[in-house]
Amino acid sequence: MATSKTDPSTRRAPRADAVRNRARIVAAARELFGSDGPDVALERVAETAGVGIGTLYRNFASREALVEAAYRTQTEEIVATGHRLAATLPPDEALVALLHEFLRTAAVKRGMREVIHAQLGADAPVFEDVRAATRGMIGTILAAGQAAGKLRSDVDVEMVSRLIGGLSMTSSDNDDPAVSEAMIRVVVDGLRPPAS
Repeated sequence: MATSKTDPSTRRAPRADAVRNRARIVAAARELFGSDGPDVALERVAETAGVGIGTLYRNFASREALVEAAYRTQTEEIVATGHRLAATLPPDEALVALLHEFLRTAAVKRGMREVIHAQLGADAPVFEDVRAATRGMIGTILAAGQAAGKLRSDVDVEMVSRLIGGLSMTSSDNDDPAVSEAMIRVVVDGLRPPAS
C-alpha cells in the first residue's frame, strides 16, 4: 500500500541549521521578553537571533506561537533544574533553591502567560503540559523531604504548587534579594515538620 505524502513516517527530520535557527530564535525571544516584555518587536527578536524576519515567521507563524515556545522552554529548564536539585541537595534545601529559580523567572513568565491566556484561554494545552511537568518535579522533592522527615507529611503537591504560585505572583524584577530570600525561608520553614 502506498504511503500518503502526509504520513509522519515519510517526513524528513528538520535540517540541523533549521533546528539551530529555531533554538536561537527562542533564546533571543526569552532574552528580550525578559528585558522588554513580550510585546517587543519581532524584528528585534530576529536580529538578536541573527536570522531574517522570514526565518522567524517560518518557524513561528505568530507572536503567540513564539511566546508559547519561549514559555514552554523556560518551564522545561526549571523542571530540569528541579530534578537536578533533587538529586544533589537535601530535599528542604532543594526546595529553597527551586523557589529561588521560580522567583528569578516569575515576572517574565507572568507576562508570557498573559499573552498565551489572551490568545488560547486558561485551558491551553501548554498550561496543562507545564502544570503536569512542574507538579511531577515538585512531587519528587516533596516525597523525598517527607521520607527524610524534613518536610511535613500533611502537605501535598497541590498545596506546595499553590504556595509557589502565590510567592511568584508577588515577585518583581526589582525585588531586593534579601527580601526574596527571607520570604522563601518563611515559606520553607512553614513546610518543615513542627519542632517536637
